Amino acid sequence: MNPLHLIGRVISNPWFVGVLCTVAAVAAGFVNQGTVQMWCFLIVNIMLAQSINLLTGIAGQISLGHAGFLAIGSYVAAVLLKDYGVPFPVAILITMVVSAMVGYVLAIPSGRVREFYLAMMSLAFGLIVYELVREWRDLTGGVMGMRGIPSPNLNTLEIFGWQVSMEWYFRIMLISLLVLMMMLRNFVKSHFGRAFYAIHVSEVAAGSLGISQGGTKRFAYALSGGIAGIAAGFYAYMVGYLTPESFTLMRSVEILVMSIVGGLGSLMGQVLGAALFTYLPQQLQAFNDYQFIVYGLILVFSFILLPRGIAGLLGTHTRYSKHDQLTANIPDVNAVLSRRDTGSGALVDVQGVVMEFTGLRALDDVSLKVLPGTITGLVGPNGSGKSTLINVISGIYKPTAGTVRFKGQAINGWPAHKVACLGITRTFQDPRNVPSFTVRENILMGAHRLYKHGAFAASINSPAASREEGQFLGRVDALMKEADLIRHADEAVGNLPYGIQRLAEVARALASDPELLLLDEPAAGLSESESERLGALIRLARDHGVGVILIDHHMDFLEELVDEVVAFDAGREIYRGDMEGMRADRAVVEAYLGKEEESHA
Repeated sequence: MNPLHLIGRVISNPWFVGVLCTVAAVAAGFVNQGTVQMWCFLIVNIMLAQSINLLTGIAGQISLGHAGFLAIGSYVAAVLLKDYGVPFPVAILITMVVSAMVGYVLAIPSGRVREFYLAMMSLAFGLIVYELVREWRDLTGGVMGMRGIPSPNLNTLEIFGWQVSMEWYFRIMLISLLVLMMMLRNFVKSHFGRAFYAIHVSEVAAGSLGISQGGTKRFAYALSGGIAGIAAGFYAYMVGYLTPESFTLMRSVEILVMSIVGGLGSLMGQVLGAALFTYLPQQLQAFNDYQFIVYGLILVFSFILLPRGIAGLLGTHTRYSKHDQLTANIPDVNAVLSRRDTGSGALVDVQGVVMEFTGLRALDDVSLKVLPGTITGLVGPNGSGKSTLINVISGIYKPTAGTVRFKGQAINGWPAHKVACLGITRTFQDPRNVPSFTVRENILMGAHRLYKHGAFAASINSPAASREEGQFLGRVDALMKEADLIRHADEAVGNLPYGIQRLAEVARALASDPELLLLDEPAAGLSESESERLGALIRLARDHGVGVILIDHHMDFLEELVDEVVAFDAGREIYRGDMEGMRADRAVVEAYLGKEEESHA
């Protein structure tokens, strides 16, 4: 094993972390107060790094104004304790809630922009907060700062009458950090953590799994703000004096840089990055006037030599499933899907749908019905409107005209995640898996809409949450066994052959226990054996009463599966019937099959 990876495995081991924290808690009573205070700064930085890592490294929302959360939380905590006498633990909780609310509100406009514009909006937030702190003199003291905040440094901080010394303040912070890290670890490994990362990789694919893009972003901002609020409360009481200069743009840059260098997406990486940037400034006092240059050089060095940060160098990977909760018994694959009633009328009823793009009519008065337990094939030349129809049914496109009904309910114009929550699941022309996730983690994402436990239960890994996670892990293993993917279960899907990626995507769709399954060219690029496994998965869905719409160009593959085939050309239906009739239809031959099929017929 790589020696660096061995080091990474050791430092991320819970037993090692427990021993290290115990030693630090004991040592706090024997070292000088300056050292203990530095350890407290380290904990604050770890919390801030975890805050921005959750938002940027996992949820993919860039933030250049995190010092704004630190400022808001610090002043709220200071005012609560100093002016209103709110008890210390209660003040920390209120600060967390206020910061979370600010994050939620900030997410509303931020959720409408991406990349460069998102970075600029977050930067503006940080600058606005900084100016408010400077100018709101009655509350913050302005540039003169806020003094007289109860602090263990001054022996003025009390908890229900108990005077808190610096070493005990550190121990309280350390316990709080350990609880936070445990909850974050459980959260990231839950369906909530997978949803965050799915939004990061592809919002369109995430929506097709029932993950609300806007709701997930708002939750990520609120959670990030709440964690920053906890750090801010501890910071305010530790220093006992607040000044606007502690919350400048430089502070936002420092928080982001420590997270990037530590390794975005890695919980352990944030600890390492925070440790580096807690002690590094002490060694660079001579370069204090050139901080931006120094941090810029560190970033360039990190991007070139350590693209995945220190965590990547040490091989400390964050996993997104609690696979240790998997039971030894893999259930029968038939237990994965519910038995649907095949005599309940049409699942989806498309009537007169028109879809136009700036004058181009991709669908022209298209109508289609799909019954439960049947497979409908869509064929036609590229650009004929097949994928557009699936995009309309799945909520990615809002039709220009016409209606789409699912089990009698009009759903045209619904957002994709809301459509997916009804039980309409799809795949894409190119597999849209999360490349860094394992096969098991990717398939497990498909069950997102089925989870019942909430975020807090996931964070503490409650018995109900653990039991539900174990059940879904078992169902995922049953699907992998059926698709012959079990040997690839713990391999990153992005490193596997195309055929395996495609089968994993179809298995992920089945993990959602769908009522309507939309498959967009699933057999493209598959070998003969892979096509057979794909066919078995599709039959499994059909036999459980799932309605299937299947797009593909492989006529032999379709012939073995479909009950009905519909041919399109230029956005219009040109044939509807069985495969044999399609092969003999002159309009289909001229538009799609060509002379070879004509002679075959």
